Amino acid sequence: MRPFIFLFIFMYSIGLDAQIVPAEITYSIGAGKYKRATELLLQQPNLYSNPVLLDKLGETYAYQEEWDKAIEIYKELTILVEDNPAYFFKYGGVLAKKAQSSNPFVGLTLLARIKSSFNKTLALDPYHIGAHWAMIDLYVSLPGIVGGSYNKAYELAQELKKISPIDSYLALGYVYEYDDEPAKAKTSYLEALALVKEYKEFERNQLNYQLGKVCSDYGIQLDTGIEFMTRYIENHSIKDGVPLEWAYFRMARLYRKKENKQNSLFWINKALEKRTGFKRAEEEKQIILALKG
Repeated sequence: MRPFIFLFIFMYSIGLDAQIVPAEITYSIGAGKYKRATELLLQQPNLYSNPVLLDKLGETYAYQEEWDKAIEIYKELTILVEDNPAYFFKYGGVLAKKAQSSNPFVGLTLLARIKSSFNKTLALDPYHIGAHWAMIDLYVSLPGIVGGSYNKAYELAQELKKISPIDSYLALGYVYEYDDEPAKAKTSYLEALALVKEYKEFERNQLNYQLGKVCSDYGIQLDTGIEFMTRYIENHSIKDGVPLEWAYFRMARLYRKKENKQNSLFWINKALEKRTGFKRAEEEKQIILALKG
């Protein structure tokens, strides 16, 4: 499975966090001190009877990519609170990340639980955008023999129109792209870009990345793409899923397609500084260096 689901795992938070979670824990998570946050959470006397604190513990494990521990926490949460779609969604999300980071056999053994968790999320909340995206990603990632289906992915993408038209067009473009329908993918992405003027700002920073990526990949509306990616970088947090080096990489491509060698080199160097051995960025840099000027 492609590393897409993590974009959405933590986009749904519990409204009582600020009232229930001690300030030092909230600060530690916000500062990226996840190990310290884990230690503090494990010291809480009512941890295993308090869903909000357990949810935070699951998040800290996930941020540290301790998938087995995160899975156990979210499994416990789905038992403790049987009607909370966010917990089922996060359970499915960490299972998916475990599958993605394991060998194919282990991944296959987790598939039924992953699908069940996302389907339960949608049963509890039919308007859950993240669960729609997660199921779409599963359907286009898996071979048909184990449950993959472009038809089901298209159906879910169409259903998103009732919830978020911009997500629907982005999802349709995503499915068309992997169904080897580049012209239809581009048309859908253009439909998504046409809707942008209806938004003063996006509730989810991920949309800035997705739209900026479209502009980067297809070489369209490059200045608009730069605006999207700038917003993504300025508002970035780990909950957004896509690491900053990928945003820097997309910015470099946007400027390269504008034939702006100086700015393109600036951003590709930032990507390489952020992540050593970033193969896509190394390849992009060679293309940039070949530009005139």
